[in-house]
This record gives sequence, structure tokens and C-alpha cells, in this order.
Amino acid sequence: MSWLREWEWRFSRLGEVESFALAILSIAVKGITLYHAGLGIAIAVLAATIAIVPHELAHRQTARQYGCYSRFTLNFTGFLFTTIINLLPFFGLVFFSGYTLISCRFFSADKRIDGITAAAGPITNLVISALFLALAAFTPNFLLSFIFQTIAGFNAVVGFFNLLPFWILDGLKVFRWNVVVWVILIAMSLVMMFLTGEI
Repeated sequence: MSWLREWEWRFSRLGEVESFALAILSIAVKGITLYHAGLGIAIAVLAATIAIVPHELAHRQTARQYGCYSRFTLNFTGFLFTTIINLLPFFGLVFFSGYTLISCRFFSADKRIDGITAAAGPITNLVISALFLALAAFTPNFLLSFIFQTIAGFNAVVGFFNLLPFWILDGLKVFRWNVVVWVILIAMSLVMMFLTGEI
């Protein structure tokens, strides 16, 4: 399929800003099925941005602290797949495309560095979730409280999903590095999902 190869090539040439924008779009479309309204979609875009960008930057900056090359990137197939899945009204989970590319000579052989770098993303989501949940609780304005609650819930779900220990997700890298750390993080993500009303 030549058209697919062409689009993969085009996406491979995207900068980080463009890749982030498209990754956020692939999540924000979930707002169409959840809210069916302009304000709801805008809130979904905001929540997606606050969930994705800090998560991926945490991966990137942690890897760079260990002397690795790192940048956020996006492939066309992943973008297309996640956008379509997120548009389905009957599918509850939210998927996002894009990943932080990490490259260094010793990285794959060091489970500790791999695990710490992987854990940085979900930890960031859990911290953001707790912060916005607290803001929602102490904000008297209903609309602001709803926005803060949505951001808190979104981050809790993204943190939990990324901690699942399979495929290329962060959870598998954390699990391989330190099972105790993984158990603590997955438990914290479940607590945050419960507190934000996501389960």
C-alpha cells in the first residue's frame, strides 16, 4: 500500500510540536462521543493536552538525565488507529497515539533506567490527577469544578492504562524493573480512578 508508506514517511518528518498536536487530536475526538457539544469538546482537548504533554515530557526529560537521546514522535498507523477507536461511542477506554523515542547505547540493557524512565510518565499523570481533584473539591464554581474533575479523571485513566504490564506500555517496563514499585503505582492509579469517578 503505497499511500500508507507515503503517510508514514510524512509523519516521520513531523517535529515534536506537530506530533503532540496530532496526538492530542487523536484523544480529543473522544469528546465528540462523550459530550456532543463545543464546550465539551474544548474541555476534552484541554484534558488531553494536560494528560499527554507532561506525561511524554516526563519520559523525555528523565531519559535525557541519563544521557539518552529522546524526543516525542508519532507514526501514521498509530494515529489513524487511535483516532478511529476513540471515535467509537461504545468503547470506554481512551487510547492515545505517539510515543517518546529513547535511544542510547546502554539503555536496553539497563532495566533500572528503563523502568525509571517508563514510570516517570504515569507518575506525572497521577500527580496531576491528585492536584486537579483537590482543585475541583475546593472550587465553588460549578463549571471550573467540572473542568478540574474531568482533567483529574482523564489523567487517572491515562496513568492506569499506561501501567498495564503488557505490549509496549510503560507498565511492562516498570514491572520488569521492580514489581513492588509497579504494584504501588497500579494501586495508586486505581485509587485515583475511584476518587475521580472513573470506576
